[in-house]
Amino acid sequence: MKTAQKKYDILIIGAGAAGMAAAVTAGEQAPGARILVLEKKEEPGKKILATGNGRCNLSNRNCPGFPEIRPFFRHLGILTREEEGRIYPYTEDARDVRDALKDRMDQLGVECITGAAVTGIRPPEQGKPFRITWKGGETHADQVLLAAGGKAGPAFGTTGDGGKLAGSMGHRITRLAPVLSAVETKEDLSRAAGVRTPAEVGVWSAEDPVFRERGELQITKYGISGIVVFNASRCLTIPEGKNLRNGFDDYTIRVDLAPDMKLEQVRTMLTEEQALRPDRTPLRVLLRRNLADFLWEQAGERVSEAAELLKNWPLHPKGVKGWDFAQVTKGGVPENEVDRTTMQSVFVPGLYLAGEVLDYDGPCGGYNLQHAWETGIRAGRAMAVRFSGEE
Repeated sequence: MKTAQKKYDILIIGAGAAGMAAAVTAGEQAPGARILVLEKKEEPGKKILATGNGRCNLSNRNCPGFPEIRPFFRHLGILTREEEGRIYPYTEDARDVRDALKDRMDQLGVECITGAAVTGIRPPEQGKPFRITWKGGETHADQVLLAAGGKAGPAFGTTGDGGKLAGSMGHRITRLAPVLSAVETKEDLSRAAGVRTPAEVGVWSAEDPVFRERGELQITKYGISGIVVFNASRCLTIPEGKNLRNGFDDYTIRVDLAPDMKLEQVRTMLTEEQALRPDRTPLRVLLRRNLADFLWEQAGERVSEAAELLKNWPLHPKGVKGWDFAQVTKGGVPENEVDRTTMQSVFVPGLYLAGEVLDYDGPCGGYNLQHAWETGIRAGRAMAVRFSGEE
């Protein structure tokens, strides 16, 4: 294991998207700064490698900060391409993105110690620097960036350490929840498992609609999945005062399996299909066999009820698939507890926060990585400016 110096100008906790973007930015804009990155896992950027199913969905054209990201990666040697608004590296290989960041850090002389799970930060006292301890060592730094992530994807090292460290520095942590994940339903859908079909998915909280989106719906043994469901999961949060046992009781998911047709059109089509082919489930004209047969049975083998079910299939969520399956953490340090221009803590001068440790969650499609790059770059730039002013 590498050993640290006694003191650094800038110390970054977490070599994920935000931390690596900050390290590169600070290293370029403050060439004389001594910079250390501490990473819990055995290699930097492990979560980056898994993004976009290995293709690395870097950003989205609809993100306000997108114009800043493309030149940042072009400078690192990463060309990008667009696919329905989503931005990918031209090679569509997440490893190229991670390696470009890591290589640039090496070129800039940024030190990186892996296998270093940070256990504590002591804030500056009477002009003294921060004291950072981890399993295997300790050091001091004039400025610290906390970019240790949330709790989603613990296999990548994000197990809630960032929130605990932020809390120890006086920050509030809003309730954490796994989002951009599949949904478990109270209904047993195992007979239709494996079906993928276009649908419009809506979420109701009591009688109030809170979400509606079209996309590909996937039926699973435990419930429903697919990007449209991942996005819906952002609305399925447990209200204050409730728990996992009863926290989702007020929600209903309503699925429209024929979003391009009106109810009367569906009813007419099913009536005609039943007359033409009375020996098979009329829903087969619109749906895959096992889903069609399942819903036909649920409708009591009656056309009118089947049409209603096709246009308004109610499902009741039992929960969101947990941290091991979630792509993003909902909750964290409220963004009003940092200066949005510099990402510096409003409580502790010299402490910065970026990435998933903050209370931000966006939909699928590059929004969350964009947030990580953007906040990391802002923090890196601000730390470089502060270093230059104090040098």
